[in-house]
Amino acid sequence: MSQVLFFGRQDCSYSDDAFKHLVELGFEVRYIKSNHRNEDLSDDIKEWSGEYIFCFRSFFVLPYSLVEKASIAAINFHPGPPEYPGSGCLNFALYDNSKEYGVTVHLMNDKIDNGKIIECSRFLISNDDNIDSLLKKTHAELFKLFQRITKGLFLNKDNFLNKKLNAEKNEKWNGSAKKLSELNKFQFIDSKITSDELARRIRAFHTNDYPLKIKLHGYVFLLKK
Repeated sequence: MSQVLFFGRQDCSYSDDAFKHLVELGFEVRYIKSNHRNEDLSDDIKEWSGEYIFCFRSFFVLPYSLVEKASIAAINFHPGPPEYPGSGCLNFALYDNSKEYGVTVHLMNDKIDNGKIIECSRFLISNDDNIDSLLKKTHAELFKLFQRITKGLFLNKDNFLNKKLNAEKNEKWNGSAKKLSELNKFQFIDSKITSDELARRIRAFHTNDYPLKIKLHGYVFLLKK
């Protein structure tokens, strides 16, 4: 029975369903739930060894020393296409007025969103999409991709992985992964912002939990929509 170290997210139904899917396939799974960014891994997790590591909506950034312990593959399920590696991928796609988005599964290496691509599944962005609606589409598509890839790995292992890597060899990441600090910069707006730019910022970077902000005379004002 293949040993799997599965990283998901606390209070995430998709993560829980992904774990159940792995168990139903027949994997022996250790499930690690992340709660927030910059969370530390416990020492016993760092000592794990087995066949697969799967990262699905996890906040953890895995050390390469752990990634190397997966004897067959360490695989990340990225909630964006190769054109948008790193943080804020969905936000930047909306800001760019992209017509297409997607989700990507790839091998993990010593960099973020940089390893060889196993598959990218793309779908359209409608003119009415905002952060919430595009997130809903993305999470649903990412879970379907997770099901498809893990089932293929369970049934065919190395043969399946090699075929997928060869089929997607022309898919390439677009530059280095964006950092959270780059995303945060877009939440602060200037008092002289144009109406068109403000509309783009609201669509791409504003939610009730993470509102746009403006600084005036030592005060910070939050946008309430």
